[in-house]
Amino acid sequence: MNNQELCKAVAGLHGSVEVAMVLSNGKIVGSYLKSGGPVPDEDEFRYMISQIEMIVRATKANEDKFGELGFITIHYKYIDGLFFPLNDRDTLIVGAVQPYDHDALTGKILTLLVRMK
Repeated sequence: MNNQELCKAVAGLHGSVEVAMVLSNGKIVGSYLKSGGPVPDEDEFRYMISQIEMIVRATKANEDKFGELGFITIHYKYIDGLFFPLNDRDTLIVGAVQPYDHDALTGKILTLLVRMK
């Protein structure tokens, strides 16, 4: 499954998923975006990508103490960001809006990722 297919598959797991993308070394290498959502301008988006990559790198730095990182969740008023490290350079980013069952959705995504390996 390539990155584009992965993003489409993740978006199909639940109606609350608004966006799915794979970041690799500061670039989007796969994406799926439902229509109608706000899209940041190019400079804002580049800055957001660098922030996400920084969060994932900083969190992964503790794997030697806690084990392999499964995912990171960031909750905002209007959307949740779910970050799934795929390897040392790639991260799956999922944007989901409430209501949804967090454990059920993350479980489905993790199951899909395990099947990909």
